[in-house]
Amino acid sequence: MVFGRSKAKAPPPRSDVIVVHDSDSEPEGRGGKFLSKRQKVASGKAPPTTGAKVHIDRTKNVHLKGRKRFNADFEDTKQIVKDGGFLVHGWRITKFRPGDDEGSMEVVIEDSHIPDASISLTMLVDDTSEYPKNHTVFCYSSDSELDTRTTELVNEIAISPARPIVDTLERFLTSLAGKKYQEIDMEDEDDSGDEEYVGMDYDDDYTAMSKVATYSHSRLHWDFIEAVGAGYRPGFIPFGGDDFCLTISLPVITLSESIPARALMAWDRRLLSRSQHLTLLISGHSGMYPSLSSDGAYSSTARRAGVQLKFQVGLCGQYKPSTVNAREAVRRYGLVLQDAEDEVRIQKEKELAAAMSFYDADVDMDEEVVPAVPEVVVEEEDDEGRFDKFSLSSSLESLLDQSFLKVVRLRRQFDLGWAGAELLFAEIEKSQMTAEDVYRFKTKEIKAAEKEEQKLNRTLPHDPLRGLGKSEDINLPLTAFSYLIRRLTLCTRYCIVCHNKLTTNFEALKPYVCDSKLCSYQYYSLNRGPSLEYEIIHNPQTVDLLISLTYSGAAEGVLDEPLPIGMGLRVPIPDKTMLVQPPTPRGPAAYPGAFLASVTAAPSPSIITPRREPVPDNHGLCDFDDLDIFQMRASIAAMINTLPPVEDMKKHLERKVKPGKSKPRLRELDPTVLPAAWQILRWCVASCTAYLEPITSGAELVTNLDPSWRQFRFSVGAPDAEAKFQAAVAQSQALNVNAAKYPSLFAFHGSSLRNWHSIIRHGLWYKEVANGRAYGHGVYLAKDGQISMGHYAGGNSTMWRKSKICPNACVALAEVVNLPEKFVSSNPYFVIADTTWIVCRYLLVKCPADATATAPVVDKTIPFVKLDPKHPLTLSNNKISIPEPGYTIKLLLQDRQRDLVVQEPDEEDQRIFNYVERETITVDDDDDDGHEFYYDDEAMIVSDPKGKGKAPVPAASSSKKKAKPADDWKHDPKWVGFVIDKLMPPPTDSARSATMAVQRELRSMLKEQEAANSLRELGWYMPPDFIGDNLFQWIVEMHSFDPSLPIAKDLKTAGVNSIIFEIRFPPTFPLAPPFFRILTPRFLPFIHGGGGHVTGGGSICMDLLTSDGWLPSYSIPAVIMQIKLAISNLDPRPARLANDWQREYQVYEALEGYKRAAATHGWQVPVGIEKLVR
Repeated sequence: MVFGRSKAKAPPPRSDVIVVHDSDSEPEGRGGKFLSKRQKVASGKAPPTTGAKVHIDRTKNVHLKGRKRFNADFEDTKQIVKDGGFLVHGWRITKFRPGDDEGSMEVVIEDSHIPDASISLTMLVDDTSEYPKNHTVFCYSSDSELDTRTTELVNEIAISPARPIVDTLERFLTSLAGKKYQEIDMEDEDDSGDEEYVGMDYDDDYTAMSKVATYSHSRLHWDFIEAVGAGYRPGFIPFGGDDFCLTISLPVITLSESIPARALMAWDRRLLSRSQHLTLLISGHSGMYPSLSSDGAYSSTARRAGVQLKFQVGLCGQYKPSTVNAREAVRRYGLVLQDAEDEVRIQKEKELAAAMSFYDADVDMDEEVVPAVPEVVVEEEDDEGRFDKFSLSSSLESLLDQSFLKVVRLRRQFDLGWAGAELLFAEIEKSQMTAEDVYRFKTKEIKAAEKEEQKLNRTLPHDPLRGLGKSEDINLPLTAFSYLIRRLTLCTRYCIVCHNKLTTNFEALKPYVCDSKLCSYQYYSLNRGPSLEYEIIHNPQTVDLLISLTYSGAAEGVLDEPLPIGMGLRVPIPDKTMLVQPPTPRGPAAYPGAFLASVTAAPSPSIITPRREPVPDNHGLCDFDDLDIFQMRASIAAMINTLPPVEDMKKHLERKVKPGKSKPRLRELDPTVLPAAWQILRWCVASCTAYLEPITSGAELVTNLDPSWRQFRFSVGAPDAEAKFQAAVAQSQALNVNAAKYPSLFAFHGSSLRNWHSIIRHGLWYKEVANGRAYGHGVYLAKDGQISMGHYAGGNSTMWRKSKICPNACVALAEVVNLPEKFVSSNPYFVIADTTWIVCRYLLVKCPADATATAPVVDKTIPFVKLDPKHPLTLSNNKISIPEPGYTIKLLLQDRQRDLVVQEPDEEDQRIFNYVERETITVDDDDDDGHEFYYDDEAMIVSDPKGKGKAPVPAASSSKKKAKPADDWKHDPKWVGFVIDKLMPPPTDSARSATMAVQRELRSMLKEQEAANSLRELGWYMPPDFIGDNLFQWIVEMHSFDPSLPIAKDLKTAGVNSIIFEIRFPPTFPLAPPFFRILTPRFLPFIHGGGGHVTGGGSICMDLLTSDGWLPSYSIPAVIMQIKLAISNLDPRPARLANDWQREYQVYEALEGYKRAAATHGWQVPVGIEKLVR
């Protein structure tokens, strides 16, 4: 039973409550008396019971919040455990103490009826400042013998609703005993105090609240319009009843403008594999919008309604996913029980495995393994409405769920940018001090972080909170998505788990973790890093290679840091016969790659000596961290050998499941494989921060290589490593004539297979070694591939026996700056000290020969690198040709740009875009120009003076317009009216989203016009009496130029009151620019000595009015001022009126002049421009 919060019905709090969770017909213990399912309130001593006996005053700490509440609850729970009173259904908590980190607890649970049956748990409250309502409890157990059900119960703690400590533990013990848990709510922590909850119905299992959807169409309308103005696509998805989610998206191809395509490909190949949208789903609205107040906190109404926003990040072929896919994406639970279909499938798999074992028994493992011919898999038809997670989805979602709203509140409170607020938030979490105190002590550091980020503003997205007034509303979808894009752009600079900024000097190509052990544990054990399942499905060859390289390094005794330490692995103690000593370096490290053998031969002392002697448990397992370095290597090799082939993992994960059921998990593939082996597999893949992708297209392959050498794209280093390399190349071209003709060189780097686990994580770096190097310190590269591919990259004797590609040698092919005279040495090897001068391009992997393989066909249309004849690249004296490295990515970006299709909003979104509250204005004929406007807050109806009808127009302000100076510029209706009578018809094409955007701009224009101190200072005027029934055609006057300008003098001499512009909006506005043209007067053409950026046809020659320069965030008033500045510009020539200035421009002249100017400057003309002006 659950107590409600209605003040009329809530029972008075009692100081001593015994909670009994037994069923009505169940004995109290094992053979005791029958007890009621209801709560028993005791005023004196309670009779002994083993059902659930937890004595606690649940109202004692309700006046506290955050860390103070957590500490108080922790001490109370600790005292209960100390007194032996935490007993629920026979399970007793015997130890309860604080952990190493703030918010962590160590718990030991014992079964009071079975000796030596215990469970050890480590629990972590992620944010004690949000305790006990909005925190998350992470929980894990180091016990290796936990059964599947108990493990699932442990994992469910993290996805359960927030509860106080006692309730969390009580619920876990109840579930552990196989009973049903009933919530106990004896406190009222709502800030609203005496406000009632209305319409609440309860039952024994859950609480449900009958609500009516209370979202504001008006707020959704304007928030959607603002999001479109920023270049994003918002969406609304109803789930039925009062449930809905909001979406906002951006074509992924647009990200390549601020994030290098090389980095996007490394983070996730799907980002550029096809045309799709990066999409954010926002759920948990509880039927209401907006849910945030102006300070970034939940409004009181939202708190009462139980709003708890959740964020989902993924990819979608459309601008928003379908309703079915969106519902599935935000669903928190799935069925994990086996049904009849699962039983049939499992039986078939067992029969197939038994049949295959007959053939496996005759296989000689010493024979050469020939890769099997892959079976043909028929791909299903793509669902454009599908919502797919990608490799960074989990990390970005946890960032948004845990930090976003808190950072927003700090921004609003202290008027900070994102960087300063994030640093402030991190310091608050670390110091456990108030925000005000931390801000006072860390003001200097916060301001420095703000200043540092200002340098990146050109590559960061629009910030909707900058300049937003304290009392102005927050646009939730736009703010959340802008923050998401920002953190995606900067993801390699932050820890992928705790999200704090990294302090390391080395920036990896892929996001990684900080040096915190807790982050390392979550990164590997809780799958907080790149998705292993995704990598297995989409990059099986790469996963196979990474496992094989790790196995080789471990089995041959050279595997070094990073090692899977701090992950809670429980492994068997390796047999002494499996321990391998590292190989001894063979003389001076003079050959490419040899320095790595020297480095890996001497592991750091911190991991050689075990902290304590490993002690096996009843199952023969011990802590991996207790092993010495040699045992660790042997254990890793042994665990890898127990894994199934990658191809089997891929087939298992691709198995289709019905909607509502959980997706297949790796551990279900083979229950005999220890959990530690699956974690080591995850570590093998997730610890690799390089980019490896098999090359399957013959056009992209390096020529004149034996087909047995498989080629992988290989990139390692920071995302901006390519930019730094290109800058070094450009500098070398300015310094050296030969480099100007041949910008770069290519060379090989070979090393034994056992060393490549380290190379692909650290890159071609080098350290000091005792025995020196024959040609100096630096990275060694060979000009002839045979040197690297031969002796120094020779095959090894150990190989992961379940590998499909079976690698036995690896060689890197790198591009270097062509300044050999500045190398440490250039003969016989290149020795380069500056690693920014080196970029890895290919990893060549020697595999067993494939009898069916044929030489790839060379595509002559692909440009090849022009190699310097002074330093030829050869393999056994045969010249090597290398495709242009950036050519493929350039084609890929062009294909994605071509594939991009701008979709019209669906019916639900059109309803929001078209929403207009009809309100009126008053027109007073006593005004100087014949009209006086009274605006209100929402929308207005403007009456056309010519009686053409009414057009809905966004309102301007809520008061009368300001009085202008007596000598102000005056609008001349006759001057404008004479031109308007000859105006061509307005555009006929429109879209509802464009209509909303134009309405927003019109509202902005009128607001700015009314707020101006004088029209002379404003410099332009939009006559309200010429606002017609078609919003896609505007008339604007430009006036009051600097009197010293030649154009101002010409206008005064001719008696011209203003320059009259026509603005025509396309149906794709604001994604496409509007078309500006002058109606009158006529300007002197450029070829006759005119200027001012006005074409011979009266259109404007400016890149911001073309597809290349236009941004959806541009406002029309700002564009008008830019045009006025261009007309006022005296360089290269001043604007002047033509002698026949009275002759109006024709529309065909404007179009021809516009297209001619765009062609001259190489600007892209917007699609559909001809239809817009005809």
